[in-house]
Amino acid sequence: MRVLIVEDEIMAQKSLIRILSQNFPELNVVGTATSVKGAVSWLKDPANKADIIFMDVELSDGVCFEIFRQVEVTSKVIMTTAYDSYALKAFEAGSIDYLLKPFGLKDITRASEKALSLYELLQLQEKREDQQDLAPHGSSCDAGAAYPGRSW
Repeated sequence: MRVLIVEDEIMAQKSLIRILSQNFPELNVVGTATSVKGAVSWLKDPANKADIIFMDVELSDGVCFEIFRQVEVTSKVIMTTAYDSYALKAFEAGSIDYLLKPFGLKDITRASEKALSLYELLQLQEKREDQQDLAPHGSSCDAGAAYPGRSW
């Protein structure tokens, strides 16, 4: 799964990248941003795709909720912050988890496993919908319509 990290503290960004790469080989960090502007730019680029976003709330040029006002975010978002006062707003924005700094491997594991489970459920749902679309509609077969001029 592809991961975007939106974090303005470079040490925290590098620490999260290290933890993810050492403990979650199925998660691949495909991009980073340090600001609202940088995150919006990354997300608007059609070449960029992320399944999960680890997103700090307070960024160098504002709060992350501004990102949601400027671009549609379809990725699973895990909020990371030192402040518990943003929790309600984070879940209203669609966040699937909220990690308070400093967080550790246990916290990242819980949030990542939740994101992976949701991703797998969505993939299963899409597969079922595709199978339903391919299933024949109706239960009877009209051989005469399929083979005109033949008598059965």
